[in-house]
Amino acid sequence: MEDQELPEQLASIEQLLLRVSWLEQRRFAQDIAGLSLTPPQFFVLCSILTRGAHLTMSALAFDTLQHCATVTGIVDRLEKMSLVTRQRDAADRRQVLVELTPAGRELLGRVRGSREQRLRETLLRLSERDASELLRLLRTYLEAFRLQYESTEGALPEDPPM
Repeated sequence: MEDQELPEQLASIEQLLLRVSWLEQRRFAQDIAGLSLTPPQFFVLCSILTRGAHLTMSALAFDTLQHCATVTGIVDRLEKMSLVTRQRDAADRRQVLVELTPAGRELLGRVRGSREQRLRETLLRLSERDASELLRLLRTYLEAFRLQYESTEGALPEDPPM
């Protein structure tokens, strides 16, 4: 790659990554809004699903990068929607444990199905070769990002729950 082409390519890559990210975030918000969920509610539900039953409020706050008071409000609303239940920890009554209800699990399955369908519809517009190449390049980019991040920041944060 010639030095004079590099600034143009960097600008194009940056713009494309920002645009794809913005469009996917918007699409994601629309998907979950159609199921009466907000992004913070979705991530709390995913954290509970990923980490298992009986998750503490402080663990939820840590996982979702929220304050405990914020998570309490989110869990209040999820409980009113019958998506989670709360109970005191028998071993430590100070701890409140949260778990998904069957309705919460079912809703997360619907979100996943909706997102998979939208992604499928988009990828069907690409040739099989282009779809495979896109996947390969995204993995390569993510690995390069991980290596760069680890050399400057330490360890890459865990992927968000999905």
